[in-house]
Amino acid sequence: MAAVLVGSNQTRSLPAFFEQGFSVPVRRIASPGFSLNKGRAVSMAASAACLVRQLPGFRRSLGAIGETIKAVQPDLIVNFLEPLMGVYNLLRPHATPVLVVGHQFMIEHPQFVKVREFAAQQFGMRQFVRLTGARSARLALSFYPAPDIPERNLFVSPPILRRQVFELRSDSVGGYLLVYLLNHGYAPEIIRWHGEHPEVPIHCFYDKPGAPEEERHDATLVFHRIHGDKFLRMMASSRGVACTAGFESVCEAVYLGKPLLMVPVENHLEQYLNGCDAEQAGIAVRDTAFHLSRLLDPVNAAAVSRFRLWVDEAEARAMRAVEQTAFQGRSRGSAPADEAARPDGIGKPEGAGHSTP
Repeated sequence: MAAVLVGSNQTRSLPAFFEQGFSVPVRRIASPGFSLNKGRAVSMAASAACLVRQLPGFRRSLGAIGETIKAVQPDLIVNFLEPLMGVYNLLRPHATPVLVVGHQFMIEHPQFVKVREFAAQQFGMRQFVRLTGARSARLALSFYPAPDIPERNLFVSPPILRRQVFELRSDSVGGYLLVYLLNHGYAPEIIRWHGEHPEVPIHCFYDKPGAPEEERHDATLVFHRIHGDKFLRMMASSRGVACTAGFESVCEAVYLGKPLLMVPVENHLEQYLNGCDAEQAGIAVRDTAFHLSRLLDPVNAAAVSRFRLWVDEAEARAMRAVEQTAFQGRSRGSAPADEAARPDGIGKPEGAGHSTP
């Protein structure tokens, strides 16, 4: 890999394992993110205010993307859902093909779960993924098989899991429940459930600022600062996993055959959709609170088996999308991209790019 740019913001720190996974320096750029109310719910007003304050930083980020493309002259750009890459494609058209990767692109697929809730936010999310995928081919990561839609430059792939997941030996019984809190504001819920079930050992990972590496609440409840490798190792030995409804940790838990409880972050459409989608696929149960008792039921073995078979196809499907995108980029140069890859209200694309810092 010739160059790596990664978007970061004040609400999320970059895991150490991310930078360690590359053989070249990782350059950080300012990127949009959500602001949370009391460490729990997404605050749209605060997020919008933060977006306005950071506009000068985003302009510098666009400059960094342009400098890197000019210096490296890549054959392909792979964009892991960085919206500023989509903005760059629209404002500064270029000939480099771009493949943008994210499970969020399943919202454009007709087989994705349909919900009536959050109508306005769903419209906004569709515009966001169109902006992020502007002038790009899109690789939608999915919990389940779904057909590609070549005429819309939309490919479907299984989740792309860390190599360490496949090296772990999962304990089919497990000695404790494992909790992953993307937002530390949910910690009181864990303590409350623990008070009612003190006999059940719990290990909880969270993002509380200034928290020690490990903090023992009592004999059977331990809080840990978020650590990717440690969490994954403990997942393999757990009885069940509860988490906010992200994507990667959910997929890892299912692949390891763990009962899974998903609690979407309040007012967070993407996580709400993830929870509904995973529940419909039979790989998780969804709730509005951390009712950990639901993890004591047996796992859906048939759904786990289907999921593992699907994940086994990830490398082949992802590489096919990479090769097709790069080949089309070389063949078409700066030919127009498909209409579906641009957000409403933005002028017709002139290039066939795909973006990834």
